Amino acid sequence: MLDLRHVRHFLAAASRSTVQEAADELCITQPALTKSIARFEEELDAKLFDRRGRRLVLTDFGQRMARRGEALLRHVGDIEEEVELWKGLGVGEVAIGVDLEVEFSLLPQVLEAFVPSHPDVSVTVRSGHTDALLPALLAGDLHFIAADSELAIGHQELGIKPLGADPLSVAIRPQHPLAMVDADAITPALFRTFPVATAISAPRYERFDAEQSRMVGVKPMVPSLVSDNYEILVRLAENSDTIVIGPHHLLATYATSKRLRVMDWPLTLNAPVTSPSLIYSEGRNFSPSAERLMTLFEQAGKNVFPPSG
Repeated sequence: MLDLRHVRHFLAAASRSTVQEAADELCITQPALTKSIARFEEELDAKLFDRRGRRLVLTDFGQRMARRGEALLRHVGDIEEEVELWKGLGVGEVAIGVDLEVEFSLLPQVLEAFVPSHPDVSVTVRSGHTDALLPALLAGDLHFIAADSELAIGHQELGIKPLGADPLSVAIRPQHPLAMVDADAITPALFRTFPVATAISAPRYERFDAEQSRMVGVKPMVPSLVSDNYEILVRLAENSDTIVIGPHHLLATYATSKRLRVMDWPLTLNAPVTSPSLIYSEGRNFSPSAERLMTLFEQAGKNVFPPSG
């Protein structure tokens, strides 16, 4: 029978460049870690590492065992979580991912409702685009993500619960030249004379811009700046004629503080919408705290993105 302690020691060594770094991470001595790895190799009757000075380099077999070991520990974690679920304990850890829009619009409400009521639950939040969060979700490192759902639709093993819809908007500094022009006079060609900054990456936005450009006979828009950090985008817009494109509720937070002015969508076609959704692995058992967080996201979605009509 495998000793899970040896598995954890092996994976720590596999993820660090030296034995000492792995030992420091595990808070054990370097000789103790070396002995543990040697015993694990004896149990398996196979070499996991080639030793090159102070460095450990995984053998081909070691690489296979590293993948197996990571999967094993994930399963062990699921079993431990299931035990806690059976006991009905409101303790443990929940790891979630959010995209930039959800981080600004829904996440504050969710955390304000959850954290004070569940002081024994550790919540880890990872922020990024859907395409950056999906691998962690598929690997089991995140319980669920709350993000735009377009890139998740093709994954049959994933479930999706829409949280609402948020149209794309544009924002400019209050003294921007376009602020002095009547909205009806802002043409797509005039709009494109100014630099654009955005964090939008979902494929439908490129399709929208391509269709818009074809209809009015202009070249597709090429952003001057693409950044995951909206504070960087907003500061640029505050101090230049750059136009920021982003979800309406996100840009509205900057309009409330008078830093930017949100404009009516100035182009021919109706603005595309973002699709913030809960994205999760089908069939996964969730702890009570994870289920509670998902419920709070659904409630926040109804508050922030009420159904139209």
